[in-house]
Amino acid sequence: MTKEEILAGESEVLEFKRDVPEQSIKFIKTVVAFANGKGGTIVFGVDDKTHKIVGIKKSEVFQKADTIADTIFNSCEPKIRPSINLQEIDKRYIIVVTVPSGMQQPYYIKSLGITEGTFVRVAATTREAERYMLKELVLEGENESFDQQPAGETVSKEEVENLCDKIYEFTAGTLNKKERTALRRPTVNQLLSWKLLKKEGRSFIASNGFKLLQGTNGDFPDAKIQCAVFKGQVRGEFLKRQNMEGPLFEQIESAYQFVMQNLPVQSKVKGLFRHDSSLLPESAVREAIANAVCHRSYLIPRKVQVALYDDRLEVTSPGTLCRDITLEKMREGMSSVRNKGIAETFIYMRIVETWGSGIPNIFKAMQESGLPEPVMQDFHGDFRITLYWKKSVQSHPILPNPTQSHPILPNPTQYSEVEWNLLKILKDNPKLSQSEMAERMGMKINRLKYYLNELRKAPNPAIRHIGTTRDGYWEILVDIATTHSH
Repeated sequence: MTKEEILAGESEVLEFKRDVPEQSIKFIKTVVAFANGKGGTIVFGVDDKTHKIVGIKKSEVFQKADTIADTIFNSCEPKIRPSINLQEIDKRYIIVVTVPSGMQQPYYIKSLGITEGTFVRVAATTREAERYMLKELVLEGENESFDQQPAGETVSKEEVENLCDKIYEFTAGTLNKKERTALRRPTVNQLLSWKLLKKEGRSFIASNGFKLLQGTNGDFPDAKIQCAVFKGQVRGEFLKRQNMEGPLFEQIESAYQFVMQNLPVQSKVKGLFRHDSSLLPESAVREAIANAVCHRSYLIPRKVQVALYDDRLEVTSPGTLCRDITLEKMREGMSSVRNKGIAETFIYMRIVETWGSGIPNIFKAMQESGLPEPVMQDFHGDFRITLYWKKSVQSHPILPNPTQSHPILPNPTQYSEVEWNLLKILKDNPKLSQSEMAERMGMKINRLKYYLNELRKAPNPAIRHIGTTRDGYWEILVDIATTHSH
């Protein structure tokens, strides 16, 4: 321990004590909290308010160090074995107690019991663990994943097959023809191997992850994404907000579409056509949302939050980083997966590439777009990633006009070249499905949906859909016969 480290003050992993308190519980709480988290150091002989080294009397320092060691050994369960060192700084003695991150959580004070004696570290404070925190510590100590725990319900073979179908169909809808041909429908055995199901005799027991992916998550009322657009650069006045519910993968898609539809567009006119580009790379937006849903704690009674401001996108997920992971390690691609079954499903669905790839991909996409480096924060029981865009760009507002119902004469620069091509395809083939449109446009269906939404809400809506998804057709609301070739 250096003088400079002491002067920097207390933190999540550092606490000061002026002396060894007579009531040992005052420091044992912090010992337990460090063992339940990322580890930490307690320095005796430093004033916690002024950071001044007051020291321990030389005649007492060895006896007090022994007292600390005995108290920790006798007070904690499971046993905690810290390293205890004596140091001399400015001719004053301090006792440095380093507590390692434990492997047998939860650690607790024996005299208080596991329910009231389990403590955790939140920023630079020590707090009694809430009920959901205790559950998470138990799972972490057993190297178990919450989403793979039985939900206590049996599900029919039909329900299992329906989820397999839903996962397959959603995934197929995001792929091109070649990728779809290579895609194999997930099987019951795959769900069993991902521990989303457990077989008991002829019955299937659903896991928490199975219910979350199925979308019947009445037991998890906070397994949702809250999306909002705020006026200005602070959380105050709402311009728009929406809750995304249902299967987790559909929530991700809905939240992504919400962001892309409400994110200002950077426009440049080349020739007769307007070329639009998003202020943020689409891949970074999608990765940030998917990462939040995949790695959040579903034990914490809070929702994933996706917030758009005038200068940035914030994605906040409940749950701090796992104890062996730091922000620096995340950036390098190291990962400790909180929801292993959901993560395996998302890898199959191409929602995420591999474990740990999300954060590096976001940094890479932002760098390649010439945008500021993402800001990551691990605070108050949550993890947040913030994506900023340049403030100097001219955004292109898109104002819906739902009352327009007859063909109008458009300004060619009102639509991008991609949008014009899509309009032509729809004019000639009004009954095309979205997957067929994506095939003809040479793009993935998620990108196609973005352009369809843009055409539906342009200054004068260019298209509308009549009828059902299966039997309906697209109506063109603009006169594209006036289009000029380029």
